[in-house]
Amino acid sequence: MEPYVFDPKEYSLEDEIKFHCYKGIVCFNKCCYDVKLVLSPYEFLRLRKALSLGVEEFIETYGEFYLGEVTQLPVISINMDPISFACPFLDEKEGCKIYKDRPASCRLYPLARYLVKNEKGEKEEVFKIIRETHCKGHYEDRPIKIKDYLKEQELEPYLYFNDLWGEIVIKRQKFADTPLTGDMLDMIFLIAYNLPEFRKSIKEEEIKGFPKEFADLPDEELLEKGLIFIRDKILTEENLNW
Repeated sequence: MEPYVFDPKEYSLEDEIKFHCYKGIVCFNKCCYDVKLVLSPYEFLRLRKALSLGVEEFIETYGEFYLGEVTQLPVISINMDPISFACPFLDEKEGCKIYKDRPASCRLYPLARYLVKNEKGEKEEVFKIIRETHCKGHYEDRPIKIKDYLKEQELEPYLYFNDLWGEIVIKRQKFADTPLTGDMLDMIFLIAYNLPEFRKSIKEEEIKGFPKEFADLPDEELLEKGLIFIRDKILTEENLNW
């Protein structure tokens, strides 16, 4: 993997950057090789639906499932091609085959985003620019405010859901010394990554806190309720102090 550096400057939503990536630029597709693509529950849902694949089918075809080293939370990542190291969704000539449903890290590039607390204790978004020697998009004369870039890249639902998953990760890290039980792990995977089975469990009234009618909610709404449930009801001090 080619080394990259972050510009030391921190940017806000109102700050302007110069960047443009498009088909025809000399470095087109170069950033689609040898990348570690970890999928959040929302990204996994979007990709799975776009490709019309079941949960296991997707993992077997494109990725791998494992437990996070520190958090022990379920992780699904995309495997690169073992020979070329290309992303499996890359078409050499046309570019990304899943562009409409590409993950947030691909949309955000060349930005890295962090959530910090300001002096008032409120959450604020901070951005840094990633510099990779192969990327020529930085030399394109197209000034754009970061908030407009996020809008252009249709990041709003991704950031919302990924921040929600981030809250789960942070909460789990507080209790990292306490291992999750098998039942808790199964429940977290079911809710976060296996919505079809989650719906069945709700219909059969197997999950306390999820009335039968929730089984008919749209995917995004059900995922949102599920992630909040993991954060507030599964990863509680009471559950993690056994």
